[in-house]
Amino acid sequence: MTRHTPVPDDTDSGAQPKPRFVLEVCCESLSDVVAAEAGGADRIELCSALDLGGLTPSLGLLLAAQAATQLPIWVMIRPRVGDFVYAADEVAVMARDLELCRGTNPAGFVFGALHADGTIDRAACRTLLDLCGPVPAVFHRAFDRTPVLSDALAAVTELGFRRVLTSGREDTAAAGAAAIKRVRARAEGRVEVLPCGQVRAENIEHLLAATGCDQVHGSFSEVVPVDATDGYQGYGVRMRVSREQVAAARYELDRLAGFAPPRGRPPRAARR
Repeated sequence: MTRHTPVPDDTDSGAQPKPRFVLEVCCESLSDVVAAEAGGADRIELCSALDLGGLTPSLGLLLAAQAATQLPIWVMIRPRVGDFVYAADEVAVMARDLELCRGTNPAGFVFGALHADGTIDRAACRTLLDLCGPVPAVFHRAFDRTPVLSDALAAVTELGFRRVLTSGREDTAAAGAAAIKRVRARAEGRVEVLPCGQVRAENIEHLLAATGCDQVHGSFSEVVPVDATDGYQGYGVRMRVSREQVAAARYELDRLAGFAPPRGRPPRAARR
């Protein structure tokens, strides 16, 4: 399947299009992917078990998502819940997952590994990056678990990751904006910095202004309504990507970039 990349960060074109802020949406189901694209996402991070922080998606989900959208899909490689300190056999599982997913030609991979002291496990990351070949990779939020962000940034850059996900060590990107700004300044364009953590339309303006970043990452989720019949009862709350919330974020990003908004009122979540 031929895919396109509708955002300027992954293109080598010599043209100088008007800069557009990039919207990445984290998805865990096929319906999430469809909603994200319909709402105006530029990029998909595909995983499973978002309630556990995101794990490796099934190969079946990846293939279905690729068939459903032409948006670039970045695949999470995370074998289990919990910490990011992986034994050799766990790294081997990650490597096998990566090899299997690489055969589908994804846009990129998302992973990370740490030592017990919280520093980046360069050897594990190197193993996985070598298996990526020409496919780029993102170092995920394990970055925020490292003891010294400047050292972690140096490691990520030297290893050759394309981007790093960070909330600035806070629960939300908005709260960690000052730290994200410092990471971006220290990166000096050698690695992209992607803010994440409760990103919503209502805090995007503050987040971009406070960090200087040109892209955001979020799940933009809502609770799935539960039917009253017995077959739907007793399973707890389930979340899904909200097309309306993605559209509201898209509207804000385009407004801040100076793009003419579509005629009519903005999406409800973007109204002030």
